[in-house]
Amino acid sequence: MTETAESLARWLPEEADSVRVADVLERTADLPAALTPLREEILANLVMLAQIPAPTGEEEERVRYVLDRFVEAGLPDAGPDEAGNAVGLIPGRVGERTIAVVGHLDTIVPRNVDHNVLVQSDRCLGPGISDNALGAAVVTMLPSVLRELGIELDANLQLVGSVGSLGRANHSGLRFLLDHLPRPIDYGVCVEGVQLGRLNFFSIGTLRGDISCDVRLSAASRSYGSENAIVVLNHIVNRLLQIEVPQRPYTSIRLARIRGGLGYDVEPDHAELGFEVNSHSDTMIKRVQGQIEDFVAEMNARHSVDASADFFMHRRAGGLRFSHTLVKTVLEVMKRLDITADQGHSPSELSEFIGRGIPAVTLGISEGEKNRKKPDHVMIEPILRGVAQLVAVLQAIDGGACTE
Repeated sequence: MTETAESLARWLPEEADSVRVADVLERTADLPAALTPLREEILANLVMLAQIPAPTGEEEERVRYVLDRFVEAGLPDAGPDEAGNAVGLIPGRVGERTIAVVGHLDTIVPRNVDHNVLVQSDRCLGPGISDNALGAAVVTMLPSVLRELGIELDANLQLVGSVGSLGRANHSGLRFLLDHLPRPIDYGVCVEGVQLGRLNFFSIGTLRGDISCDVRLSAASRSYGSENAIVVLNHIVNRLLQIEVPQRPYTSIRLARIRGGLGYDVEPDHAELGFEVNSHSDTMIKRVQGQIEDFVAEMNARHSVDASADFFMHRRAGGLRFSHTLVKTVLEVMKRLDITADQGHSPSELSEFIGRGIPAVTLGISEGEKNRKKPDHVMIEPILRGVAQLVAVLQAIDGGACTE
């Protein structure tokens, strides 16, 4: 047994093949160079996918594109499921276990925005290219990547271009797939475009909701301040800011968006506030939700308006321990590729795996920007390292580094 295998054997579970995992790690640094012949094909797929509009709920064209690539790669049973996800299977040599690799296809970019992609010497720029055209393109390319590297896994690879991930859709596509697949998913990897080094293995408790306020039309029912929905919404914002949240367990309330008014000469009779509550404690999430429900009801009585809170998304806190062998293996893969790990929390479809007790991580592929005032972009040079990271992690999982 090599020195690397001996060191791995100390923290890998007994079911893992430490020699096999050690061999994967030894070869990891060579993977980016071995992927060089696919560089242009990966970029071409990225550009073509990114130029297809796919706002949440309108992902059909991207689904068709992904499925065409799956069929070209010879994947059996490639097709859409009942939720509209693009689904393809790479059968394993043994097939006793299944690893799901997921990249969401939808974006926050409206269809009427120009989706043309600009390819420069060091980067690709275009709306939604980093969230999540790059992640989806890499999932689409996995059959070609594994074929180029001559890799065949024992486990099945369930490739998924998921729909309905963002906003109010709240991961509806992946949730449907995990609940209805004929074969159980044993492990999961969520692929996001940015940032390279992203390693999410836990999900903090999250509550998202909208508070809407409508002015009652009857003048007799109005009270001071109720003639203007934005004024009433301001009272609600002030009450939100007065909610006491602890530092331990970490809890925060984020005011995310406000909408209201039609013109300067019209009193607004409708306004909306979007918010998010995050906490390491599900108990704190429930407590804050109760306080919001109470003061929204109070606003109805005090200002004679119709105000309501719609809590459309609730995720429980949970995930893998830092000591889990999958986490340690991913960190070792990143180290071999000179990738600096960022183990913070970022929202992703990871929470769907966590909620079902499926060991899973979220990985980023390249560096870039998303959803900022600057144009969305991804850097070209790091992409092959990001793909190599994904391949090495899949091989390590296949070797037993995820069993605990």
